[in-house]
Amino acid sequence: MNSIFQKIIALSESRISEFEEDIKKSDSLHKDFYVWYETYLKWIIEEIEEMKDEIKLNNSVYLEDELGDVFWDYVCLLHSLQKRWYISSVEKVFERSYKKFSERIEANRQTDWCKRECWKDVKKRQKEELKNEQSQINNN
Repeated sequence: MNSIFQKIIALSESRISEFEEDIKKSDSLHKDFYVWYETYLKWIIEEIEEMKDEIKLNNSVYLEDELGDVFWDYVCLLHSLQKRWYISSVEKVFERSYKKFSERIEANRQTDWCKRECWKDVKKRQKEELKNEQSQINNN
């Protein structure tokens, strides 16, 4: 699975690079098609609607296909943001996501899930960490 994930990441990165280079040209083939991150935000919404239509029993092939489209557009969105320095890297988004949810889930495993206090406490601490990290970046 990890190698497939890496292949998708690499494919997306190369595709976004191609679009970014092409739209700089006067005879761009994708100028009307590729409108930076907005392209992928729009497509994610469209693909989620298509995915919702495929959520039914005995329909795994079509549902998996639509889920793949949502994932592809999300990864392309990340690469388009990375290409223009809005995020440091696609990998960093996934690292942050893993850290966030692994900490919250681990905290909840250590307490009564119904209370959910640990989830809220961890979330509050994490938001403070993000605020501090962004403040440090802004001050440099």
